[in-house]
Amino acid sequence: MASWDVFRLLLVIRSGLRRLQGKDNQSGETLNADTTAKSNFKSTTDSTAISRSQRFKDFIYNLCYFPDQAGPWIIPAFLKGRKLVRQCNLEVIFATGSPWSSLITGYLVSKTTKTPLVVDFRDPWINNPFHQSKGELLDRWSSSLEKKVVNHAAAVSLNTEALMEEFLQRYPELNRNKFFVMPNGIDQRDFEQIKQDSPMERDTNTLSLIHAGFLYGVRDPAPLLDALRRVNETLEGTGQRIVFTQIGDISLSYDIRQTYSDLLKNGFLIIEPAKPYRACLKMLAAADIVVNIQSGTKTQIPSKLYDYLAINRPILHLTPEAGALDRLVKKYKLGRSIGLDSTNELEHYLSEKAAELRQGKQIQEEYPNRKMFLIEDISQTLANAITRLTKR
Repeated sequence: MASWDVFRLLLVIRSGLRRLQGKDNQSGETLNADTTAKSNFKSTTDSTAISRSQRFKDFIYNLCYFPDQAGPWIIPAFLKGRKLVRQCNLEVIFATGSPWSSLITGYLVSKTTKTPLVVDFRDPWINNPFHQSKGELLDRWSSSLEKKVVNHAAAVSLNTEALMEEFLQRYPELNRNKFFVMPNGIDQRDFEQIKQDSPMERDTNTLSLIHAGFLYGVRDPAPLLDALRRVNETLEGTGQRIVFTQIGDISLSYDIRQTYSDLLKNGFLIIEPAKPYRACLKMLAAADIVVNIQSGTKTQIPSKLYDYLAINRPILHLTPEAGALDRLVKKYKLGRSIGLDSTNELEHYLSEKAAELRQGKQIQEEYPNRKMFLIEDISQTLANAITRLTKR
């Protein structure tokens, strides 16, 4: 099934017209990738003054890839989906996003076949803190489309309680029972071999902390590294130390290797390149504490939380108080949550864990509510919602 990529068609037409006019393709445009086409057609964010012509080009590009890069698939996916619903006598349509194009596709198929629709938001569409505006007009259109999809849907799934609260506030006129929470979860079968491979014996002289994933922008380990430096100074002469390992890429506003060169030199900070998923899990399972760094997003939970729960290691969450992650962690007792600016609390936590290790205690944590994040329970929630719709 091919996409209907209008933007690529426009580039082909323009290239053909230039050849007819005897002009060389000086811009070096290629049609091999969306990112290449975008860079050759769209202006950069560094431009200080954007011409009216360039703003028009930007609008055309954004319109062609609206509401996201999967936009060109909407029409062919709709035609195929409508055909499948009728051929197979499907009773319920399930559409998940992002990409938001899939929700629009599900809406169109449902609307034209009169088949109940369940829409699933794995991230917020509107009010997403990582959203890059496509301009006021298209942003308003996105908001309008979300409203159409939600109003039409027979049931709406949200991946966090905080996101459901936001939807209930945004759509107070809709029946509350229309919304339900279906969090991300854990498939224990994916982690059985990891647990078998992970060594149970740990170095009692080294408290090891590991973070796996991209560190960028507000996902900054500086508070932890500053606290680690100070606590290691207090441990000098005891034979004990605290080590933080970062696995993955780093793009911060400062050079972490320069700022924390002393930690690197002393072996208190270890920076590993990005590794395959299972290799990361194996390293995480061998750590004393796994670290989760999250900015103060109101509705989003980092997916690594569920990997961390699966390997059943103590989790240190560095996240602002009252954010979605902090609320979830405290409500369901999913590790220790400390604010990014809570310096004293962070130092006390590290000192406390180092002392436990020195005393020969096992650093472990029980998660009494872990079961609610198992994929079997989560999928049952969706099955119940679909069953209710098919019985209507």
